[in-house]
Amino acid sequence: MDPFKYHILYLLKSSKKMFLLSLIYGLMNILSFVALRNVSAGVFTICAQLKILTTAAFSTVMLRRKYSWVKWRALASLILGALLFSEPAWNSPASKSLAGGNFFLGTSAVLIEVTLSGFASIYFEKVVKTDVEELNIWERNFQLAFGSFPVYFLFIYFGHGGEVGYFGGWSMVTFALAFLGAAGGLLVALSIKYGDAILKTLATAGAIVIIYI
Repeated sequence: MDPFKYHILYLLKSSKKMFLLSLIYGLMNILSFVALRNVSAGVFTICAQLKILTTAAFSTVMLRRKYSWVKWRALASLILGALLFSEPAWNSPASKSLAGGNFFLGTSAVLIEVTLSGFASIYFEKVVKTDVEELNIWERNFQLAFGSFPVYFLFIYFGHGGEVGYFGGWSMVTFALAFLGAAGGLLVALSIKYGDAILKTLATAGAIVIIYI
């Protein structure tokens, strides 16, 4: 067999770990949609900052890392700082209310989403850094994409393509967003590979600060 084909088959057969991550990411996307349909952008922004704490909490459980109280206070201060800089987003009149939304459902959805986000970040870091197979980032992302196809296909199929149908709604903007989303996923994987999940959340908070400067 051609070595390239053999390697692809090997990646497909050994993609079980990434399939679990695909399910988590799919569930996170659904929860984000549910949250944004029921709570304002302001509430969503505030709750989303808790990813920093959930990531740190899962790193202590799954990776056995220990953080001093000084570091925990620093993380809490980082969350408050990011919220203060993003104040124009969550304190604007348009973000304070959402007609017809279920506040409890939306808040629960975003809190579950940030919890899963923390777990997914640490899980991916653990797989990448303790992997006996020594697969690189590109190979792991190929496995993640392979596992994502059936997950999202089922979501689309049972959702009947939404209001615009299975192939409706595409434009240059949506293509650009899809490209940026894919590129962002690779950057996140690289930041976890050569740094850690906590560094990734720090970079995210730093990006929020830069946007609102």
